Amino acid sequence: MNPLRVILVDDERLARQHLAALLREQPGIIVAGEAGDLTEAIALLAREPPDVIFLDVSMPPENGFDLLPHVPAATRVVFVTAHADHAVRAFDEKAADYLLKPVKPERLAATLDRLGGSLPSPDGPTSLLLGDAKEWHRVPREFISAVFADGNYSRIHLMAGQKFLMRRPIQDWIRLLGRKGFVALSRSLLVNPAAVLGMETVGRQLADLRLQGILEPVRIGRTAIRRARSLLML
Repeated sequence: MNPLRVILVDDERLARQHLAALLREQPGIIVAGEAGDLTEAIALLAREPPDVIFLDVSMPPENGFDLLPHVPAATRVVFVTAHADHAVRAFDEKAADYLLKPVKPERLAATLDRLGGSLPSPDGPTSLLLGDAKEWHRVPREFISAVFADGNYSRIHLMAGQKFLMRRPIQDWIRLLGRKGFVALSRSLLVNPAAVLGMETVGRQLADLRLQGILEPVRIGRTAIRRARSLLML
């Protein structure tokens, strides 16, 4: 079995050191990084998403739940906090587990055993966590119509018309959804083939692509036109 790569996010340095020491005593665990706030955590996640993130809830003035929109869908979350009253919300957000401080070695071992026996499928997750710092939702990936690059952010449009703006580069979505049939028409546009309704040329090298859930047609260029034609033929 491949080792589990984990990162720790906690504003208390001593708490991070304690947990890191416990984790390093466990076989098959690599502590890949630590963060003391959400900004550091987002940078860590962007560099190389881990298998598991051990996440504190209370990090004034921030909140561990605010990090969830930035956590890759394949990364499991274990909340670590001194406040048991956060447990209901943690499991409502599909947390892999919930540890109370101070973390006991035997309780941590049980969590790691559970994580090791439920590694993500190589086909990727069947649903994704979409939203912003205030609200997020579990959405089946087939409900996604298209993803657009927007600087360091991405705009995710659903078949039903909803849309989300998330601080996550489109390259992450291409890696995540490309294995499940989504097609990158360009470096800034990823589409679900099932969402492609039609295409109308407006010039030698331009066309308007119609996608389910998006009212206005999407203007695309020559390379994207060629790839879109292949999708329409399918």
